[in-house]
Amino acid sequence: MSSTSTQSVQEKDQLLTLLEKSEQRWLAVLNSVPESACAAKLNDDGWTILQIAEHVAAAEHGMYRAIELAAEKTSSPNFEADQKIIQGGTNRTVKRQAPAPSLPKGRWTTLAECAGMFQNSRAKTLEMVRKADNLRGKLVVHPLLGELDGHQLVLVMAGHCERHALQVEEIKASAAYAALNS
Repeated sequence: MSSTSTQSVQEKDQLLTLLEKSEQRWLAVLNSVPESACAAKLNDDGWTILQIAEHVAAAEHGMYRAIELAAEKTSSPNFEADQKIIQGGTNRTVKRQAPAPSLPKGRWTTLAECAGMFQNSRAKTLEMVRKADNLRGKLVVHPLLGELDGHQLVLVMAGHCERHALQVEEIKASAAYAALNS
């Protein structure tokens, strides 16, 4: 399929499924954390659960806007990159520095606020994917991953939630979380 052809139904269905499953997983993990424990973190240099939730919400909005404002992509899709994105998205052994626009800054003060902002952006993303004719024809430059097509950035969005759900679960298994949740 060239970038000038329409996106396949199978590709669109894959994206919708990944987005819906990652949203459910992320919200389930967030909902399992009482507000009283949202300050838990693994170490002094790590983010709190609230900071992680803020980051996920801010990143979701930023990636949605990046696709919305994307330039036209005229080169052929790189299908091999799709698999790397899917496999690498949840790899917690590779630490990444978040881009400045999605760093926690205290935008929201509760997990519920973060969840609401995330859900608002995710709903827009789902609607965009449902209506899109060709996400492969959108060129997005991700601050860490470089040039991606719109389809690939949606794969990143789904994996991003999964990655941070794993991070919150790591924190929930820690002594610091147990101390705040007792």
